[in-house]
Amino acid sequence: MPVRQFLNFLPEADGRPVMPNVVSPEELLTVLPKFTTNFDLVDTSGCPDPSVVVGGYEFQPTMGLYKGESTRNGVTDMSAMEAWIIIKPSVQQDPFIDPPPDEDFTAPIPCPEEDLLPYWDTKRDTYPRFESTDKRSISTRAHMVACTNAFFATQFRRFGFSILLCGSWARFVYWDHSGAVVSRQFRYTSNFNLLAEFLWRLNRASPGNRGVDVSVVPVSLPESQDSIVRELLGVGISDPLYGYIVPVDTTLPNSKDSKDQPSSTHHFYVGPRPASKQCSLLEQRTRSFHVWDLTQKRIVFFKETWRLHAKGTRTESEVYRELHTRRIPNIPTFEHGGDMSALGTKTITHLFSKAWWCCTPNHKAHLPLVQHRIILSGVERNLSTFKTPMEFLTVFRDALTAHNEAYERGGLLHRNISMENIGITSEGRGLLMGWECCSSKSHEELLAIQMVRAEFIYIYRDTDATSNDRELYPSCLVLYWIKDPRTSIMCWQMIWNPSCTSWCTL
Repeated sequence: MPVRQFLNFLPEADGRPVMPNVVSPEELLTVLPKFTTNFDLVDTSGCPDPSVVVGGYEFQPTMGLYKGESTRNGVTDMSAMEAWIIIKPSVQQDPFIDPPPDEDFTAPIPCPEEDLLPYWDTKRDTYPRFESTDKRSISTRAHMVACTNAFFATQFRRFGFSILLCGSWARFVYWDHSGAVVSRQFRYTSNFNLLAEFLWRLNRASPGNRGVDVSVVPVSLPESQDSIVRELLGVGISDPLYGYIVPVDTTLPNSKDSKDQPSSTHHFYVGPRPASKQCSLLEQRTRSFHVWDLTQKRIVFFKETWRLHAKGTRTESEVYRELHTRRIPNIPTFEHGGDMSALGTKTITHLFSKAWWCCTPNHKAHLPLVQHRIILSGVERNLSTFKTPMEFLTVFRDALTAHNEAYERGGLLHRNISMENIGITSEGRGLLMGWECCSSKSHEELLAIQMVRAEFIYIYRDTDATSNDRELYPSCLVLYWIKDPRTSIMCWQMIWNPSCTSWCTL
């Protein structure tokens, strides 16, 4: 993206300090604080953050920008960072190769000779290489991605910004849950105003314009409630609590309360900060944990997903309503939920896939995502916390029953079986959750679908659809197999013979 166009990600800001025309790399660190007055600009180069990991190695950005009044754990704390800067000594470490500055990648390829026009394909099928294959460049990209993964995993963010400096050249990067937009490189030593302008806009921007998810806010409960809620949620006395906004089902018409007044469009819950996962940004699309219902004074299950936002796709809220309408057993009770698009929690990187400057093939563009939140009840814990072999077998059988009933009576394939998506009730029964990936496609259409999970690659074969879907269950048995191989064999029998009801004494 052209640099001046990139600046439009942030609103303009008045009062920028006078800028020097020329800045050497050695003078940079003394000049930058003038344009980051609302931030603490901290040298983090010598202090790794355990959350920034690639291949078992810890990394850290070179500089971190923190809000002046923020609290942080140590010098490098990605969970408190507003933005970060990575500095490399040489331009040869730049991970990207810019195409010619004025090339239009949306324009048709010109025909070499007029006589060939009827037969000449003017569609572009070749693009210049944007990602450098140099080993130093690959290392820089890995460093950038590691910091980004940790940034989104440890914060409530819709998007974020970073700066890359390689020698005397600079780039800006915009990140969201769907991808990234990279600016063209520019020589900041002789054109410092671009770097100063970006930092000053970031410095004066509101939390929402910096990418903070404003639907999650720190909260303090009254002293009479605080200790009780913390004990019920398993939250330490020194750990922060947050308030989460969850919409009512956005697919339903506006309803009214008992006094004939418009019902609230959102409900408010209190819960902990979810535990961060060391995984890629594109895998950080789901968070789930227990929260406190302030209205009904009870514990419920909160789930947040970045779902595909495209015509014809169904929300998880809609799927749960259909499952309950069809009376599918062993499904959590759906309270309410919907998309968070009204608060701007949706991705925008896909919007630039057809821009004239975009030098990656349009068919590789990431699809738009929107944040979706739901509240479920009846879920006490997940399958990984089973207490006895008999409880494991009971929960496993209940999940299989829900799985088969949903397909036979509702035509829905789950397609996302995992330990986290099999819940346990307070009575020790099983619940099948995680329906955001379910499909009502025909078996022929599913043959062309390949799902990639962390545990294995899942490919539909030319057999019946439920048999293919049941192949996801073995991932739930791997951990338990080590503890009790005999019981695991019984689960294998249930997977491939769901009608099996024989039990043995354990």
